[in-house]
Amino acid sequence: MTSGPSLQHLTKRAQFLFVRAGFRASRPGVLVEARRREEAGAIGVGFTASKKVGGAVERNRAKRRLREAARRLLPEHGLAGVDYVLVARQQTPSAPWPALLDDLGNALIRLRADLEGAKRAKAPKKSTESD
Repeated sequence: MTSGPSLQHLTKRAQFLFVRAGFRASRPGVLVEARRREEAGAIGVGFTASKKVGGAVERNRAKRRLREAARRLLPEHGLAGVDYVLVARQQTPSAPWPALLDDLGNALIRLRADLEGAKRAKAPKKSTESD
C-alpha cells in the first residue's frame, strides 16, 4: 500500500452539493463524483446510499464496503485537493469484492484523466504572436 495524501471525510450537505457539479464516472458497482477544490491538501471523500439500494441494513453494508474500497484505492488513484463522493448502486452491497474494487479503480482512473484535462484546459495559453 502506498502512502499518499490523507483522506478527509465530507460531512456537510454543502460539500456534497459542491462535488455534484463536478465530473462523474459511472460503473455497475459505484457512481463516483469528483471536483477540485480551491485549496490543495487532503483528499476529501464522502459516501451516500439512497433507498434505491435497499433498506437500512443494505445501505449501511454498501457504505461500509465503499469506505474500505476508498481507503485502499484513493491514496493511490486520487488527487490531492479533490473531493470525491462515492454513491452506492443497487449492486454495491452484493457485488463480488474484486469486482467492486475494479469498478472503483476504473472510475478513479477515468476521473483523474478528466480532472487533469480540465486543469490543462484552464491554464493560460501562451501567445505566439508578438505585438
